[in-house]
Amino acid sequence: MDVLVGLYRLALVGLALVGTRQIWRDGDVEGLVYFTNQTGFLVAVVFAWAGIASLTRRPQPPAWAKGAVTLFAAITGLVSFFVLAPEEPDAPAVLLGLTDGQIEHELLPLAVFVDFLLCDRHRRLRVRNAALWLLYPLAYFGFTTVRGLVSPGSEYPYGFVDLGELGWGGLVTNVLIYGVGFFVLGLVIVGIDRLLPRGPVLGSGGSGGSGGAGGRGRAARARSEAPVES
Repeated sequence: MDVLVGLYRLALVGLALVGTRQIWRDGDVEGLVYFTNQTGFLVAVVFAWAGIASLTRRPQPPAWAKGAVTLFAAITGLVSFFVLAPEEPDAPAVLLGLTDGQIEHELLPLAVFVDFLLCDRHRRLRVRNAALWLLYPLAYFGFTTVRGLVSPGSEYPYGFVDLGELGWGGLVTNVLIYGVGFFVLGLVIVGIDRLLPRGPVLGSGGSGGSGGAGGRGRAARARSEAPVES
């Protein structure tokens, strides 16, 4: 079963690379300004690690890293569905009859979440992980704002971070609204992790790190998994 899990994870790496191909293949560096593409590269890195680890029975990525890409992929999918304009109806299919938008905004986020549910070990995440994950979306807001200020001719990647249209008041309001929303979504992922059985449904789950640090996390797992003597 570990082999199937590993192949599934490497297939997700392939999907992420298809979605970001204009950057790594065609040299479209401007594409890196989009949160979707940044998330695609993060998914590719973490899932390449996880896929190879499953195939070789080596340690998995730490729980915080796996949870982070699960959150960022979920943000990509939810923002696309609820906030962004629909994809053009005549968008060309690029893989298996799917368009870029369907791969990046629908299939990949769903596949990442399914992997989290079925293939990961659980009960390793903590509330502090959700708080730390929030640093990346907040840094992204800061990045797009600074980029717009120092490069006035550049377009903002998304309307909800467009300082020119929103003004400072609107931008700060959006940062607060989206920040709270992303933190709550992170808490949902932590809550799901805490509710699921410790072992994965598919595969062995490897021996990836806990949400905490180093020896403390390993010691806590050892205590929680030790048999209770009567």
